[in-house]
Amino acid sequence: MPHRLIPALLLLILSACSSLPGPERAGVFPMLEDGQARKGIHRVILLIPGAFESVNIFAPALDWHLPDTTVVAYRFPGMDGLPQDHRVDMDGSAQLIADYVNDLDPDEVYVIGYSTGGPIAIETAERLTTPPQAMALISSAAEMPSAIMASLRGAVDVAEAMLRVGTTRSDAALTENYRTLLYGREHYQDSATASLSQSEAEEVRAVMVRPSLKLSLAHSASLMTWRLDADRDLSDTRIGFFHGGADPVFPVEATQTFAARVQAEQFLIYPGQGHLLYETSRRLFDDIRDFFAL
Repeated sequence: MPHRLIPALLLLILSACSSLPGPERAGVFPMLEDGQARKGIHRVILLIPGAFESVNIFAPALDWHLPDTTVVAYRFPGMDGLPQDHRVDMDGSAQLIADYVNDLDPDEVYVIGYSTGGPIAIETAERLTTPPQAMALISSAAEMPSAIMASLRGAVDVAEAMLRVGTTRSDAALTENYRTLLYGREHYQDSATASLSQSEAEEVRAVMVRPSLKLSLAHSASLMTWRLDADRDLSDTRIGFFHGGADPVFPVEATQTFAARVQAEQFLIYPGQGHLLYETSRRLFDDIRDFFAL
């Protein structure tokens, strides 16, 4: 994309979502907890999903059953029972999350962020009274123009999906493109993996989120213009990236550059897997727990 077109695109995005208030004005409070949250608890595990994703993607973390620990999660508008009456805001969402966790006054905080939830986790970390012991960023977005490029690549992927299925029907195209999200663009050349992706995509066809433009902007517009502060100091927090080697949304190389900027301790690559690691990797949450040393 010519660089001179990027400002025009950003203005269009920002004007389109300006009518939606930030998370502080949500009709329903965006935070969920597991029933164990109380002031002075020893440990908080904070979960932040990405665009169009339910907090249920983190379900394995609920099975860790750690003592004196609560699991809390941030919900995106239009997901997990939240009305679509507000938008995700990188600063506003991070502040809301941090205020909630700070009120619990824990001794330790561990954070798992997925996709858009990665940058939100980074923004949240500097607002926490207790710096996170560790953060695990799964299939993480990076700073501008990461999300813009992801949107452009995604549009091409959906168009190619339409060509493969021979129809412009959105439900068919999104189901077909889900296969690319699972295992990347090259997996169609391997008959076994292509067969697997086809069956897995059919399993979720009926429940797949089909986002409207309004929902898309509410979830992603703020990320489009997000930049990491040059003086951001995350040295008190161990950061690990967990990334699919064939991620079609946020390519490995660009994410590795971002990981270096935040002084990540670990960058674990899952060969042959795409953006939806919570679906394709059986060991993902075991790897995260090992990284957390819990």
